[in-house]
Amino acid sequence: MNNVTQSEGTVAKDMGLLARIINVFVSPASTFRAVREKPKWAVPLVITLLIMLGVMIVLTPIVMEEGRDAMEEKMAEQGLSDEQIDNAVQTAQKVQKFAVGPSTVVMTLVVTFIVAAVWLFLSNTILGGNANYKQMLGVVVYSGFIGLLGFLIKLPIMWSQRTMNVHFSLATFMSDASKDSFLYKLLANVELFNIWTIAVVSIGIAVVADLKSKSVWPWVLIVTILYWVAAAGLGSVLGQ
Repeated sequence: MNNVTQSEGTVAKDMGLLARIINVFVSPASTFRAVREKPKWAVPLVITLLIMLGVMIVLTPIVMEEGRDAMEEKMAEQGLSDEQIDNAVQTAQKVQKFAVGPSTVVMTLVVTFIVAAVWLFLSNTILGGNANYKQMLGVVVYSGFIGLLGFLIKLPIMWSQRTMNVHFSLATFMSDASKDSFLYKLLANVELFNIWTIAVVSIGIAVVADLKSKSVWPWVLIVTILYWVAAAGLGSVLGQ
């Protein structure tokens, strides 16, 4: 029996949705003991998607402003005339106006199912755990509320500064001129809420897969860093 699951002979007490969400912040092991017994991942996922949809609808004007600047710069580099740039940007933004929110929801949904599969492979195949896909979906969905809280905290700053480039990370100490560099994009991931999420995910995997947390967290950290490196590399190449 692992060191974060319930003691031998004790049955995990089921808890309501609100209690699960609150406890993922203050007592994650108790939330994931409930997830192990009854994953109940669908409703909290819908809640997350609705919140993300609402937030991105609010932020759509800012996304469009920043997207317009980026498009104009790239098209100017390609030698297009001002009229051609204006026409292309206007056409793109007509679509973008209605696509930002729904595309974010779809991307969040896809990423959730992919990440759950990755953690299931890690827990069962590599570490020899005993979890199922529904339980791992529960781990991903409930731990996702950590990052969602961080995003909501940043929301007023994004709105007031009219930029999506807001983070509480090591990249804060770098200049805005370097925001397209690999190092900036990599360090932008090293922030409180991401580190917190790594810790909570590690606890969740250990609980639902009946593993020791000390054997789980190094793997979660390695996989996460590899993802950060790949995303930063791709982002710096594409200039996004």
